Amino acid sequence: MDYLVRTLLKPYILDSPNWDYHNPVLRKGAEFVLNLETFDTCPGKPFESYYMEDYHLTQAQLDGFLYKLGKLKGTHVFGNPNIRGHAEVFRDELEFSFLVTHTLGGEALYVYYFGQSNGDELALRLIPLLPPAERHLLMPIDEELSVVQRRLEEWVDRLLSLDSKFSL
Repeated sequence: MDYLVRTLLKPYILDSPNWDYHNPVLRKGAEFVLNLETFDTCPGKPFESYYMEDYHLTQAQLDGFLYKLGKLKGTHVFGNPNIRGHAEVFRDELEFSFLVTHTLGGEALYVYYFGQSNGDELALRLIPLLPPAERHLLMPIDEELSVVQRRLEEWVDRLLSLDSKFSL
C-alpha cells in the first residue's frame, strides 16, 4: 500500500487539506479530491494511515490507483468519511474496542481499534490467528443494536477461544 500511495497518489497531494469537500478548491487539472484512510487489521502495523491527506486526481489517475489496489491482498472498501463511531465489548475485566464506519456499499464496517482498550495485548496476540477475512465484521447499516452487539460479542468470544488460557 505504501508503494502505491507514494508512486500513484503522493505526486498529487495538496499541502493543506480541504475543509469544505462539497466545494473543494481543486489543484489545476484535477477533477476531484480523494481523501484516503486505511485501517490495517494486522497487529504490529500502523492501524490508521494517510488520514487527512488530500489527493487531487483525474478519473484516469484514480482508475489506475484502484486497478493496482485491487491486486493487493486484503479487503478494500469505500467508506463515508463523515461517519465514524465506536463500539465496545466487555469480557470479564477486559474491554475490546471497535472502530465503526459506513461503506459506500451500504454496510457498517467494524474493525478492532488497537490502542483504545485494555484488551489490546490479548487481541494483538490472537487476531493474527484469525483468517484475514474474519479480522473485521460487515453488517447492514440499519441492523438492530442488539444484533450488532451480539455479533461483536460472538467475534470477541471466537477470538478468546483461540487462547487456551482464557475460558468463558
